[in-house]
Amino acid sequence: MFKLAKEPTFRHQVEAKVPVDGGFEDQSFEVTFRAIDAEEAEGYDMGDAMSQTAFFKRIIVELHDIGDAEGKPVPYSDAVRDQVLRLPWAKKAIAKTYFASLRGERLGN
Repeated sequence: MFKLAKEPTFRHQVEAKVPVDGGFEDQSFEVTFRAIDAEEAEGYDMGDAMSQTAFFKRIIVELHDIGDAEGKPVPYSDAVRDQVLRLPWAKKAIAKTYFASLRGERLGN
């Protein structure tokens, strides 16, 4: 049976390549996403920084497995979400995972 949810959500692991001295470090966290329909998604201009940020705020329900610089867990809040969204490598990884998930693709090597 195909189920129609009013506002579907799903949780996926996000793999980010974080810049470090001399290269990158693979770090992961999970995101509970809100699936939005194509018509709503088309209303966002991904070339405009404010519209892009509004898109991310709309699709992110919650971030999981986020820690501070020492690795101590940080509880989810809008402020934490906004801090993560200021990191270009995090935004790139979130977008890649979200769109691949909607297409039914598996991310990996």
